[in-house]
Order: sequence, then C-alpha cells, then structure tokens
Amino acid sequence: MTGPLRLLTAAAALAAWAAGPAAAQSVYGCADLAGQHHTPAIEGREGTFFRIAPDLHMHHPFSDPTILKLAELSQALALQGTTLVYMPVPTKALAMPGHLPGVAVDFGYDADLAATVYTEGLRKLREAGVVAVDARRAMLEASAADPAFFKADYRWTARGAQLAALAVAHALRDEPSFADLPKGAFSTTPMQPATLDSPTRQRLQQRCQLTLPPVETMTFATSKVQAAQLVRGTSIFSVQARLPLMAVVGTEFTGEEATNFPGFLSEATGLDVVRYAVPGGGAFGAISSYLTSAAFQEQRPAILVWENPIWHSLARFGDQPMAELIAAAGNTCRVPLRLQASPAPDTVRADLSGLDPALDYTIYVDSGAEARAARFTFANADGATRTRVIERSDGQVATGRFYMPTTGLWDAGAVRLDIAFDTSVGVTPRVTACF
Repeated sequence: MTGPLRLLTAAAALAAWAAGPAAAQSVYGCADLAGQHHTPAIEGREGTFFRIAPDLHMHHPFSDPTILKLAELSQALALQGTTLVYMPVPTKALAMPGHLPGVAVDFGYDADLAATVYTEGLRKLREAGVVAVDARRAMLEASAADPAFFKADYRWTARGAQLAALAVAHALRDEPSFADLPKGAFSTTPMQPATLDSPTRQRLQQRCQLTLPPVETMTFATSKVQAAQLVRGTSIFSVQARLPLMAVVGTEFTGEEATNFPGFLSEATGLDVVRYAVPGGGAFGAISSYLTSAAFQEQRPAILVWENPIWHSLARFGDQPMAELIAAAGNTCRVPLRLQASPAPDTVRADLSGLDPALDYTIYVDSGAEARAARFTFANADGATRTRVIERSDGQVATGRFYMPTTGLWDAGAVRLDIAFDTSVGVTPRVTACF
C-alpha cells in the first residue's frame, strides 16, 4: 500500500470510528476517543487504551544513516572504555498486541508487520556493532494480571521496567566488557502501591462515563545485599568515590521512581547503577547533558544504557544532536581555535580560517558557566552569515558546553565564528575544533 493511500485509509477509519456508536462498544462508556482532540485513542481489551499516534504507527523513523551515526557513537565511546547499550522502548501496541481491539486493523495497524519492523531495526543495529536491547520480546512475557504498560497511560509499569532491565542484561550477556566487570548481589523488595499522576488518563477520562483504571503500580526498593545500600536516588552528576559501572540515561521511563528501572537494572546485571532522566526531554534531553558534563568526562561509566522510546526520532533535529554526542564521547577535540576581539558582551569570536574546508568539523565551546543556550553565527570570506542555535531545556542540567557541526555551510568553508551565550560567562570560553 502506498504512503498516501495508507494515510487516506487511516483517515477514513478515524472518521468512521469517531462517528460510530463508540459508547456502545466501550466498557467505560467512552465516546469520540479517536476524534480530533489532544489524545486520539482507541479502547482495547480489558480496559487497555492505545494512542493512535504513536502506538498504532507501524514504522518509526530509524534510517540507515541514523544507524550508522549510532554505530559511530558506540565506537567513540568504546575507544574511551565505555560500552553503549541502546534500548528503543517499544510502543504499548508492540509490547501488548494481545490487548489491541479489532478496530486497530481499520487504522492500518498490522501487529506482525510492526514487530518485524522493530526487530529488523535491532538486527541492523547489531550488525553495525551496537549493543541493542529487544525490550519488546521481553515485555511479551508479562501477564494480563501484571501488564508491562499501564492500561490508561503510555508508560511502563514496574513489571515492564523489570522486564526491560532483564532484556538489558540479556543483551550484555556475551559482551566481554560486561563479563569482566565485578558483580554484586542485589535484592529488590516490594514496598507499597502508588498511584501516579497521568495527564494521559485525565484526558481520556474526559470522554468516558465510567472511571478508567488507575495508573497504579507496586513500588519497589533495590539494595545491595552486602552493604544494604539503596541504589535509587544516586546522582549521575556527583563525583563518585570510584568509577560508576553502569549509567542509564533516558526519559520518563527511566526517571519514574515508582517503577524502579535503575534498581531492576542493578538486580539483573549485578552492577551499581547511576541514572539521569529528563521526563518529556525526548531522545536527547538526558544523554546530551550527561555526555557534555564534567562528571562524564572525568569518570566515564563502563556501561552506558541509553533508553529512548522508539517513536523519538534521532534525526528529528538534523545532524547536530548526534554530532554533539559523538564529539563529546570521543577524544577528538584537539585543535584549539584562536580567539579574536569579542564583538559583544557574553560573546566569543573564533578564527576558523585555518580549518580545512574539505573536512567536517564539530566546534566545541566550554562557556565556563551554566549557559543554557549558545548561538553560533558562522561567516564566510564574503561576509555572508549563517546562524544555528543550541538550547537546553529547563529540565536539563546546564553544563555550559556545546558542540556544533560545520556541515552544510559553504564549499569554501567559514572563516569566522561568533558564539553568543544566554548568560554572563565571566572567564574567556574555550573553543576547539573536533574531527
């Protein structure tokens, strides 16, 4: 089926479903779930709700060039002693296909095809040398009584987090870098149930007469058996007394305390785990802050787990985010750039005339302050300029370090670069070319 035809079919299904007797088909008296509002959804079996986007998308952006960039990042980290583990979190539909309603087919969703596309992406990653985690296969082991995802929310439950952690351990089982690490014994104890805030459930509830299933999970605490030292709450940015063995960075899936993903990782792998998450931060919110931080540069973990929902495209913001990660991961920023007289306050000017225009560089700047934004204005010999901006969200730790690729400028290259920050930098920033 062609792309436009598939879109038309999905649109027709959306209109038919929204116009049909939805309340009669709903256990919770829901109507117009799939209508044109903030969270179009469908009601599945046993009170399980699926978002039309992205849960019913069968193909998520994961191109061959993106896979090559992930492989390049993995290689850059490995050269400095860190093994990258990439875990694309599956959608609820991928993890719980048995709960999909029959109407999912009307939206063009084919569960077998979606699973094949997900698995094929993992295969390509592994062929490129990336340790990739099949969380989907692990989550299929969840029972209906203890599902991998909340029924009325898109996040995983504690059981889903536990299965994802076991999948990480499975992906690492044959890695020499993991086998050689000293392991400990960890124990996880159930604590008490917790009900989580859920904007998704609140929006769904507005279209349903009966009360939807609560976003409730059992909470857990993980401790090291020998020392009874709690794993949860350890800061990834603190200076550790010893090298952290495993760090996990990601989104709300990693950050939710109640589901205990870092603790389950420790129990499954036998490693101490530190974590950093930016809920709502997309693919790069957490990992860009961590890799550009002094804590990472000074004390790199042996294992770095990158949790990223499959629907967050790594190419959404162009080549800058991946170029930043690759440069920060490696040891290639070795060409100091000569600074010139600053044209404005909180701005640094660097001379680029000595760089080879035939090479693709990434410019690294350390503001020496907690800057959250940097504006890079490149100029060529004719005086033409092009401006690019990097901004860190409020949820990110501001490291004051930024990396900007020089790709896509002029054939003859740029001769000058002005970098303006959103805060006073005090000392003179350091600017270096990486390649």
